Amino acid sequence: MVPRNHLGFRLPTLLACALATGCTFHSTATHWNGRLGEDGKPIFVKTSTNVGMNLIIVLPVLGNTSIDEMLDVTTQEIARFDSDHVRVFETSSENYWHGFPPFTWIFTPVITNVSVEYRPSAREIEEAAKADAHLAEAAKARNEQDNSHILPEPRR
Repeated sequence: MVPRNHLGFRLPTLLACALATGCTFHSTATHWNGRLGEDGKPIFVKTSTNVGMNLIIVLPVLGNTSIDEMLDVTTQEIARFDSDHVRVFETSSENYWHGFPPFTWIFTPVITNVSVEYRPSAREIEEAAKADAHLAEAAKARNEQDNSHILPEPRR
């Protein structure tokens, strides 16, 4: 019998689908200690990293392994919040054909990075402020809690 998860998908099918797509990770830098961009408005920096796979070193098979595709994915993420004024300041694409030859000559891992500076929309600034307030509140609660049961008594 093939194990199933709560959605009814067969686990081998789910694993095959997960392995058949590249992974893209996004992170956004929102803290600038009150510093503003050149035009006097706040800026955020979004970095996108994609892990993909090429076949025989150069043929893209899984994931967004080209800079053009990565820029498209990153600007879609920025457009979700109606942000604008995009400026790309760093891109890189690493092809690891030399990792474990001859295996990586056939299935070549590729990691692509794109860093984009942009002007956030009012909605995105508001969401970042809410997240900061929530983190500050959680940190304050952790600092104010009674931890005497955790710390040993001092030696006499």
